[in-house]
Amino acid sequence: MSGDPFTQAIHGDSFVEDGIDVAPPIHVTSTYDRSEQSEMVYRRDRHVTTERLEAVLGALEGGHAVCYPSGLAATGAVLRHLKPNRVYLSPDVYHGTRWQMSEEAPWELIDDMGRAGEGDVIWFETPSNPKALIIDIAEVTAAAAESGARVVVDSTFATPILQHPLALGADFVMHSTTKYIGGHSDAMGGVIVAPDEETAAALRQARRRDGVIPGSLDAWLTLRGVRTLPLRIERQCRSAIEIASFLEGRVATVWHPSLTSHPGHEVWERQMTLPGAIIAFEMETQEAAGAVLAGLRVISNATSLGGVESLIEHRLQVNPDAPPELLRLSVGLEAPADLIADLEQAIDSS
Repeated sequence: MSGDPFTQAIHGDSFVEDGIDVAPPIHVTSTYDRSEQSEMVYRRDRHVTTERLEAVLGALEGGHAVCYPSGLAATGAVLRHLKPNRVYLSPDVYHGTRWQMSEEAPWELIDDMGRAGEGDVIWFETPSNPKALIIDIAEVTAAAAESGARVVVDSTFATPILQHPLALGADFVMHSTTKYIGGHSDAMGGVIVAPDEETAAALRQARRRDGVIPGSLDAWLTLRGVRTLPLRIERQCRSAIEIASFLEGRVATVWHPSLTSHPGHEVWERQMTLPGAIIAFEMETQEAAGAVLAGLRVISNATSLGGVESLIEHRLQVNPDAPPELLRLSVGLEAPADLIADLEQAIDSS
């Protein structure tokens, strides 16, 4: 090899062999050396880091995972796969999901609970966004089996640690991995988990065609984050139970499944191992909700959820259909006493 800097810049490390890393390295290549007839051809087809992440998520959910660059990309992918004529969407859901399913959609969107049985796809979140409402997965899937409908459960708030929708009869599980699975507010992604490899292979083939592949860094960060998911979600849930108990009686309404006042309290106890770490609460007025936000010192006012830091937002700012008095709190890993003290002084000052 010559000493030309152009050649050296490209091939100067060619003699360095891959190590035997305990922690998986990040692979960023877009194409592969085919001189050894490797099955790896092009990153849109296969990617080692993505396959590692899919293996972990499939194992956690008891199925076969296919990853995407965002939760909405995953939602769109499974809907293109199912090709429904009518989609039933439960009332309390992420506003982005409702927007995606209603904008120029080639299906009829049903959101009347009395007409849920008319959907050939039934889509719901449990716990839901933002009120953490609980839907009985086994009950819905049993009814869907009679009508022939396919059931998709957005289990983002529960994670694969707290519930297993496939085991309860769901056809697909969806997660925004941006949230708890990544867990550090630094990676974006989504995943669909199917019960069988044949369906997952069809989703991967469509992903290849559509080009909706996750980025290398996002996949690697999510893989790193999911390693600590069981530890993180348990602490966050236990802190949320304490905080929800503190809030009840101090604000107008508190939505958290751990509370006996929550309409899903009985169902979560048999469906989940812990009640989740999202708390929605309503102040008396919209102005009071804004004052609480302005008064917080430890909890950050930011969109998203599931990270190590506690985040709160006034849902009306991002979702025009949200109650104007409602705040959504994502409980992080800080000491519960510090979070309660922060909420107490902000509520008192409001």
